[in-house]
Amino acid sequence: MSKERGSSAAGGLSGPRARLQALIREKCVLHGDFLLASGQRSKVFFDCKRATLDPEGIHLIGTLILEVLDDLARRDGRPIDAIGGPTIGADPIVGHVAGRSWERAASVGRAGAGTRGPGRAHDTASPAGAAAAAAPRPIRAFLVRKEAKDHGTQRLIENDVPDGSRVAIVEDVVTTGGSTLQAIRNVEEAGLQVVVVISVVDREQGGDQALARYRYIPLYHKSDFGL
Repeated sequence: MSKERGSSAAGGLSGPRARLQALIREKCVLHGDFLLASGQRSKVFFDCKRATLDPEGIHLIGTLILEVLDDLARRDGRPIDAIGGPTIGADPIVGHVAGRSWERAASVGRAGAGTRGPGRAHDTASPAGAAAAAAPRPIRAFLVRKEAKDHGTQRLIENDVPDGSRVAIVEDVVTTGGSTLQAIRNVEEAGLQVVVVISVVDREQGGDQALARYRYIPLYHKSDFGL
C-alpha cells in the first residue's frame, strides 16, 4: 500500500489540526546541529516529546489519531483492535489513545467490548455495516521494545494482544523509517496484522518510501512547517 498524505497538506487548517500544528511549531521545532537516530545530521530537530508530554498536545494528538482510526474502520468495514509503537516515542501516544477510546466507548455503553478478540468483518457495502465497524470501542495499547528484556517476563511486546488483531503502529517522528520497520517486523512475527502506520511528523527523508508497502499516514510533514 502507498502512503496517504494527511489533510495537513491541504490549505486552511482548522480546529484541532491547526492548533496542534501551531503547538508543534512553537514547542517542538529546534534549530542547531543535531545527530538523528538514523545517523544523519540535521539543522532542524523535531522534539515531539514536547508535544506528546504536553497536556494539550497529547490531547490533540489523541483526537486526530482517533479520527484516522475511525475513518479507516469505516472504509475497511473492520475496527482497529490495538495501537502500539516503538518505545519510548510511542508510549504516551498509545496510552492516551487507549484511554480516550475506552472513555468514548463507555459513554455509549460499550466499555466491555475491549475484552473481545479481533474485530469481525462487517458488510462494507451497507452504511449500517460501516457505521458498526466505526462505532466507539476500546482500543488496546501495546509497546514494542528494541530487544526483549533479560528479566521478568522477557517480553519484546508489552501487553497481551490476541493473534490476528488488526493494529496501528504509531511514531512521534519518522525520518528514514528504519526503527518503524523493525517494530513492524516484531509485531508481525507476533501474529498481528499491521493495517496502518501513523506518525505525528514525517521529516520527508525517505520514511515514506521505506513504508510504501504499508498504509502510511503522517499527521504532518516537515514541509507543513515551512522547513
